[in-house]
Amino acid sequence: TPHSLSFCYKPIIMSDLIAFAVSSPEVVGSLGFALGVAAGVVWKGKRPNVFARRPKFTPGQAPTVDPQTAPPQLGRGQHHIFNPSELASAYNLMISTCTPRPIALVSTRSKPKTSISDDDKNNNNKDAVSCIDNVAPFSYFNVVAHDPPMLTIGFCRKGRDRQQKDSLQNILDTREFVVNLMSEWYLDAANHACGNFANEVDEFVESGLQKVEDCQVVRAPRVGQAAVAYECRLHQVIPVTNDDGQPTTEIVVARIVRVHVDDAVVVPDVDLSKPQVDTTKLKPIGRLGGNIYTSLGDLVDIPRPKV
Repeated sequence: TPHSLSFCYKPIIMSDLIAFAVSSPEVVGSLGFALGVAAGVVWKGKRPNVFARRPKFTPGQAPTVDPQTAPPQLGRGQHHIFNPSELASAYNLMISTCTPRPIALVSTRSKPKTSISDDDKNNNNKDAVSCIDNVAPFSYFNVVAHDPPMLTIGFCRKGRDRQQKDSLQNILDTREFVVNLMSEWYLDAANHACGNFANEVDEFVESGLQKVEDCQVVRAPRVGQAAVAYECRLHQVIPVTNDDGQPTTEIVVARIVRVHVDDAVVVPDVDLSKPQVDTTKLKPIGRLGGNIYTSLGDLVDIPRPKV
């Protein structure tokens, strides 16, 4: 039974985690998250839904703060007000507060090389040979409209010389790309694609992600492991500069022109003129602060108020 298994596996899991942390100092900072995951595995199916114990809400009255979920000193200690312009870096503050964030696993194809070798010319798939494919995850991302469907992605520049990332460069060159939604079943492969690979390296190959060449509108490939993928056309680029006038980010606004959805995650018997995905089957991955990812977790369905 799950109850008996918890006593069998709990000591093993804890000892393994501790030994791993001691032998690998770089993971000590993530030990708390790992222990939380282990606890969730051990007690899965026994822990009540966190929303089930929330206090009753009465419209017009201040909400009651649940002491079991809120930090014990909430509202009683020092109140910090940060001016981003005065910080050494606002990066950790932003990625640890705006959470969880959906993740766009962006796949792009570079523009063709200016010169193609004889070997390339003899290949049947000339576009694939003369271009470099790229795939990488970005969590400054969300959809922002549905009529027409639009999304945004923030591409922060990298390094002291503030170079544009390969994904962004490909988007600027070709004005098209694919956003693949990350799910639990291929988290590690998708995370591997975020490595600082050279621009001539195909991250599909490095990560093992499947390259699927079936997009109807754009030339970029999609990720085969993704249950949902958006074919996108570039709509607008909004450049962002810091207080010193240095370029730091490009915000891409794009129109979704095709949506690929695996039948395994489509809501059964839904009207396909108004399609809907079962999020519990999609099992999306979100991004927190540091290098921490999160899964869907507990759910609660709250109807909109009738006014």
